[in-house]
Amino acid sequence: MSGQSDKFSAAPAAAGYLYQARLALLLCIPHLNAGSELEVAIEKLDDISFEQEGEAKQLLQAKHHINRVGSLSDTSADIWKTLRVWSELASADPSLPSRVKLVLVTTGSIPEGSAASFLRAPTEGRHNGRDPRGAAEMLSRAASQSQNEGLKQAFAAFLALPERMRASLLSAVEIVDQQPIVGDIEIELERALRLVAPPGKARLAREMLEGWWWPRICAALSASTVQSIPLGLIEAKLDDIRDALKRDALVAEFDHLEPSAKESDQYDAFVFVRQLQIIGFGGNRIGYAKRDFYRAFVQRSKWTREHVLLDEELEKFERVLVEEWEPRYAAMCDDTSEADGEDPRLSTGGREIYDWVEMEARFPLRTLTSKSLNVGSYHMLANALRVGWHREFRKHCDGKGSK
Repeated sequence: MSGQSDKFSAAPAAAGYLYQARLALLLCIPHLNAGSELEVAIEKLDDISFEQEGEAKQLLQAKHHINRVGSLSDTSADIWKTLRVWSELASADPSLPSRVKLVLVTTGSIPEGSAASFLRAPTEGRHNGRDPRGAAEMLSRAASQSQNEGLKQAFAAFLALPERMRASLLSAVEIVDQQPIVGDIEIELERALRLVAPPGKARLAREMLEGWWWPRICAALSASTVQSIPLGLIEAKLDDIRDALKRDALVAEFDHLEPSAKESDQYDAFVFVRQLQIIGFGGNRIGYAKRDFYRAFVQRSKWTREHVLLDEELEKFERVLVEEWEPRYAAMCDDTSEADGEDPRLSTGGREIYDWVEMEARFPLRTLTSKSLNVGSYHMLANALRVGWHREFRKHCDGKGSK
């Protein structure tokens, strides 16, 4: 059964699309701050394309192999499927090779002595044995002799070009092999972002950049016509990330995170929810409270786990929250000192305190002032019965904090 599952698995195709999106972001970084008005797109002019004022400057084909098993021999499907695309483009526009760089990026490897080995990208100002004319001869011979029916149309598209045009096309081609697979691109992104992020924060910079990148790629692909993304937007986002990651800055990464239905339902048994029910809240107000509790809990847990906060910073922040709550709670108790435990004024006074928490209480933790962090942290304190809304909240909650 596992063999049948592998046969029909969509995982390789899905990984390939994810690879294109991640690779496109990585390839953008060397172009940043170059002063050009470049734009990048996926599945518009090619797998990945860079263009300026609507004119293609670089077209890239991306070939992803989960286990790096690809080999660009002279009859490789990867190389011939790529050449078919570019041959048809060059046939329609013979000026293409003189205007546009054509790049094949693959996780596979190039065998020495193959046609692809004569098309490797130059490095450090050297041609590294590039020989487009020789590669054209080898590929023409392979196309003429191969019996591979699956590549028949690709062979025909290349051979339909005049010999001089084949060499001209390959002079614009660069092949970059042994590139990281989709899961390893994050390592390359973090390496590229070390100039942007403070020491030790490259991973966080990458997470923030990719968190911004994915929705924009999805929006660009979902438009009625595929949209390009200006590299200037990426530069602006990196500037924001650079500012956010200054040594004294905290970043609210989860201000838009939503708890799952299961997680939300689990909170029904928590004391902070009981506290709101005691003063008459339900429905959306409790839903908002669960969301803020979840966001604050996840964010604080991550900071603690990664040692982002200094010793006692959270304790000091909570002390501020408690001390701001104390006089309001005391005033409510004074105003209702003659009321018995069933007096509706106790619930009314509790709602007024909670309205202040939800609408106004905004205190900074280091340099960060976040609504979700403030309100959620108050719910964490309410869960531990360190603060409350009803005058007799401890009595109603049996004097016990929750999980």
